[in-house]
Amino acid sequence: MRKILYGLLIFLLVAIVSCSKEKDGKQAEEEALESFFKPYGDTCFVEHEGVYLYFTVEGQEEFKDGDTLTLIYSGRTLENVKNFQDSLRIIYPDGDMVEGWVIAQKYLKKNSEGILVVPYKKGYGKRRVGTIEPFSTLVYTFRAK
Repeated sequence: MRKILYGLLIFLLVAIVSCSKEKDGKQAEEEALESFFKPYGDTCFVEHEGVYLYFTVEGQEEFKDGDTLTLIYSGRTLENVKNFQDSLRIIYPDGDMVEGWVIAQKYLKKNSEGILVVPYKKGYGKRRVGTIEPFSTLVYTFRAK
């Protein structure tokens, strides 16, 4: 009986600590996002299905199913901790990406440029990926061709 009670107690403690880390991560993310968006004003960034897009160049022509979409981007965490740069070529639409990019590609047009902000829940979530820490908000500067 004691083993069951100890096991239950340990389980509850782990659950509480995990939940508290997620709440701390969410609060930190909200504060960081507010600070990040402040210089741009209220109307520049538009929230789409949980990600934020700001277009510096809108682009004109929409991508169609089967088009080749080349994304050239540089990314960093919102906290500016890690920087990464890459480009990739996909067949539009591609669902085998970070959820934030899956959402964002629906709003991209050919030759559009801008900034994509992916909150941690639409990015890598609670897990570490390479050098990117858990609960990291991702910020991409991109060009879609």
